[in-house]
Amino acid sequence: ALLAHCSHAFSATTTTIMPPFRVRTITSFVNIDPSDFDNDSSSLKEKITACSRLLRDGETQMTTAGYEVQTIRIATNPFGEWLVTADTEDDDVNKRLDELNSLLSDCDINFCSLGPSHDPEHTTTICPEIVSVAPGRFSCSANINSGDTTAALAAATCIKSISLKDDGDHLQGGLGNFRFAAASCIDTVPFFPGARAPNDLGKDTIAFAVGLENGGFARELLREAGSIEKVQNVFRDKMRKEL
Repeated sequence: ALLAHCSHAFSATTTTIMPPFRVRTITSFVNIDPSDFDNDSSSLKEKITACSRLLRDGETQMTTAGYEVQTIRIATNPFGEWLVTADTEDDDVNKRLDELNSLLSDCDINFCSLGPSHDPEHTTTICPEIVSVAPGRFSCSANINSGDTTAALAAATCIKSISLKDDGDHLQGGLGNFRFAAASCIDTVPFFPGARAPNDLGKDTIAFAVGLENGGFARELLREAGSIEKVQNVFRDKMRKEL
């Protein structure tokens, strides 16, 4: 994945190429703060709108350059920093989810990861509610460090809870678990459901990453490398050339 911090949109290009990979996602990263929901969520609207403009511009530029762009997405900082705080109640959580869901709908953004849970209680109670919100825009994850059986049990409980939900097509047959992940040490990843904003992303900074789908190209490079010892250099040199 490629990450860039940005204050402007993608630079224009007119070069036509036939890349050996597809763009699985352009993911915009943004930090949300509880105060963003004040004043009719005006600050949140500005942030989501800015992400949307960046994503649409990037999609246009990459498509023009010959890339197939499959999805555009947004990922936030961990939801425990803005959705569930010491001062929030259940109604506040639902209202914030509804408000964010509505803004994403207005911008025609169909994928949004709310980052990882670092609290087993949030994993078992809040994560199932996040993925249950119709029509299924939201993803989230649970961070599990090595040997943390409490966090692992909470994630298992969450997965089971989600699998039993059937209130909507986005949940039927356990589909909700496509939008939840149990993971460890994830930072700045554009792929869902484990995506999250970088730890060092500023409060008012937007960044983006490009996630590539390149299985066929990877097979070609493995054949070219011919040995484990050469894989790193071959992948680095050939991927840099194509990018």
